[in-house]
Amino acid sequence: MIASNARAKTEIVDMIERILKSDKDLQEGLKFLTEQDSILSQAIDKEKKITLRKRSSGFSSLLKTIVSQQLSTAAAGKIWQRIVDNGLNNQKGILQVKAETLLSLGLSRQKCSYAYALASANLNYHSFREMNSDQVINQLIEIKGIGKWTAQIYCMFSLERSNVFPSGDLALQEAVRILFKLKERPSEKEVESRAEHWAPWKSLAALVLWDFYGRERKRKGVLW
Repeated sequence: MIASNARAKTEIVDMIERILKSDKDLQEGLKFLTEQDSILSQAIDKEKKITLRKRSSGFSSLLKTIVSQQLSTAAAGKIWQRIVDNGLNNQKGILQVKAETLLSLGLSRQKCSYAYALASANLNYHSFREMNSDQVINQLIEIKGIGKWTAQIYCMFSLERSNVFPSGDLALQEAVRILFKLKERPSEKEVESRAEHWAPWKSLAALVLWDFYGRERKRKGVLW
């Protein structure tokens, strides 16, 4: 009976906010974006398959995102691998070790405090499936070290939500500037306003723009 109720609640969330479950969902969203916005459609690489890059939906996923904040992919990857190798990519493991151990693995003192805050929050990760993205984000940002961007990324990649756009992401802001030929990089609020045009597939629009930004960087050979 409990399982049935959980499935029913998940189905309600799915009706309000799509869950990206398959390639069929992705293709439906891309078709909508192509028809909805002729300029955004120019950023869609017809030769490349857009994927959501599904992540786990528990403690480990959020901890990994915290570890990765303000670090290069390579540096974050090395630190995360040390954490995994020491069996500390779980709530119990973090709560049982002292900060010195985490510092020795490469975490900054500030991120150590973030890791403890996340572990101490004792979140019910299963309940997130029954909540809409705004509810999940509002709950997560109450935890020290988790900002809006981190919470949005969690909703996109761990909960597979179709309608989340991390407008504070600098790469997305720059992609919008280039694609829409703006004189200056748009503000978070400006990007957020523009993204409303892409609902209920804002997550897919973000994937398209990240891909577009990467191709532009490679083509021009410069960093913005």
